[in-house]
Amino acid sequence: MKKDYFDDEIAGVKSKPKKRKKKMTFGKFILILIALAVVALASFIITVKVLVPDYDLKQLIPQKAVDFVEEDIKGKTTTTEKLMDYFEHKEMKSNGEKAGNQLGNLLNGGLVGTDTNYIYHISQGRGIYRITPSYEGYTRVYKTGHKLSSLNLRGEYIYFVDETKSRLKRLEKGSSKPETIAENVRFAYVYDSKVYFITNANALCVMDLKKLEPRTIYYSAENELKLVGISKKRVFFTVNNGNELEFLTIDNRAREEDASKFRANCSVEECDKFVMENGFLYYIEKNSESDGKYNIVRQKFGSEKTFVLKETRTNRCYPITDKNRLFYASIEDNQLVMKEFNMNSKKTKIMLRSNDLDGEDNDDMAQIFHGGEYDFIIGGNNYKASSNQTSSTNIMRFSGGSWSY
Repeated sequence: MKKDYFDDEIAGVKSKPKKRKKKMTFGKFILILIALAVVALASFIITVKVLVPDYDLKQLIPQKAVDFVEEDIKGKTTTTEKLMDYFEHKEMKSNGEKAGNQLGNLLNGGLVGTDTNYIYHISQGRGIYRITPSYEGYTRVYKTGHKLSSLNLRGEYIYFVDETKSRLKRLEKGSSKPETIAENVRFAYVYDSKVYFITNANALCVMDLKKLEPRTIYYSAENELKLVGISKKRVFFTVNNGNELEFLTIDNRAREEDASKFRANCSVEECDKFVMENGFLYYIEKNSESDGKYNIVRQKFGSEKTFVLKETRTNRCYPITDKNRLFYASIEDNQLVMKEFNMNSKKTKIMLRSNDLDGEDNDDMAQIFHGGEYDFIIGGNNYKASSNQTSSTNIMRFSGGSWSY
């Protein structure tokens, strides 16, 4: 049988604690003794308080012990945080066909997405376009001068965020008039029958796409939230506390319950760009042995083992995964290079190169996107695509609302 790309991590997954089948007679005996001692102590205290109501029970305890309780425990309590780092595999397993887009695409801006028939892309100031791969025809399906992001394709609808108005919108395919389904939104991810979104006020929300009644499940007053991934019942996200990332998870059915940590904090300078797909974490970490280089790392959820997949020269783009393939960016010869790494065969190939990066505004840097048969680099002075079934030098360029070679 062909080895699957995640087989190496299986040995590192934490096992679920096994239940003890045999009863321990000695342990049971000790518990009975403790129970009897507690009952006796309670009876003694009640008797003392009945006969001498004003009696100070602290006199029964040595003064040093009292001081320890009042000063060291009450005044200096610290709790050891336990990481929520184990779930059944079926809880973490996801179905790519139910996702509105790859999370890496969305975290890079969400300008490209695909359904089973077409590839959709956003052109800022013009709207949303659709490409038909079979003959490379294209058409505009939604016209607007607003800035858009978070493109999701699910069922008969196109979902996107209108950043100019901070609104999550839904456009029925074949229609030209979208409806607003949520306000004050800056990021959205559609999966199955739900949409997970983050507001400008750093509230993490979930909404059923039939009921359209959003629920806030977590709120951060000032610190930026970013989605990492989801499982069947939980949402995983980061909170940026200045220069440090905190990793939290929360039940998607909750209403602002306490979130639990699922990973130890890390410095943004050391590790960033976290994406979780199908129970695997992908992220970019600084290469400690080489200045200006980074490692793209994979880690199975619940395992302490990490695997360096590739080395790269930039951490500007989130990695994108599609089945057994990893799409990532590097900078070579002053160009942003989009590459594909096959996690089964371990082969790497160049998909697309950007124009010269000189003079780009930091707020409008080129980003990579994977749209099924086509890969894209969009941003700054770049808007280009290439079919992954042809050579990387066979490039389409988008300008003035039209594609051309």
